[in-house]
Amino acid sequence: MRGSRQVSDATGEDPLKLLVFVGTEGKYHDHEQNGRFLTSMLSGSMLSGSKRIDASFSRDYEVLATGLSLFEAVLFYTDVGELTKTQERGLLSFVDSGGGFFGLHTAAASFRECEGYHRMLNGFFNGHSPHMKFTVTVSDPGDPITEGLADFEVTDELYYLKHDPGKSHHLLQAYDETRDETHVMAFKHTCGEGRVFFFALGHDMAVLENPNFQQVVLRGALWVGWRLAG
Repeated sequence: MRGSRQVSDATGEDPLKLLVFVGTEGKYHDHEQNGRFLTSMLSGSMLSGSKRIDASFSRDYEVLATGLSLFEAVLFYTDVGELTKTQERGLLSFVDSGGGFFGLHTAAASFRECEGYHRMLNGFFNGHSPHMKFTVTVSDPGDPITEGLADFEVTDELYYLKHDPGKSHHLLQAYDETRDETHVMAFKHTCGEGRVFFFALGHDMAVLENPNFQQVVLRGALWVGWRLAG
């Protein structure tokens, strides 16, 4: 059990142990290729001259039941799928006791029968725009995840979520001209002793190679792993 966590941002400490979990049954994304790219990108990222993340890739669902104690945080890049009760309990216990959870893109469309998972995430997929170009705007420029980040343009799906805005802190949003609506693109909150971050972008390599996207993913992972304050 991790208990009450303290933020540690010392550059000389051991890198964050992060699991990139890509168990998926989705049809419309190349989750394995994209997930391996993310794993490599995160493991190769440097801040202040030091490696900050040691990322591992897995598609083995049993790691959720028995293997999360080896990690400080987990990033889900998943779609549809099913969790057994044991796997869901393992994940929720990990977060509740201080582990970090990062849900990326289709993580909100995953495990649709798992109410506990979606309560923890505070997000449930409710459709998306056509794959199109749009601008992501910074809602809170003072947060450590978005500090110094300017509004940026991407080509991606603009996600719509069932989401309780009162339970999370919003960091990024985007205006959908096809609906004349603005939707949250990134938010964070705590769950038990753990931290949860969701980032709605991530359909394909067109956005995964975007430097602004990569900066948010890197900082989001560090935040859920208690390497950033805020």
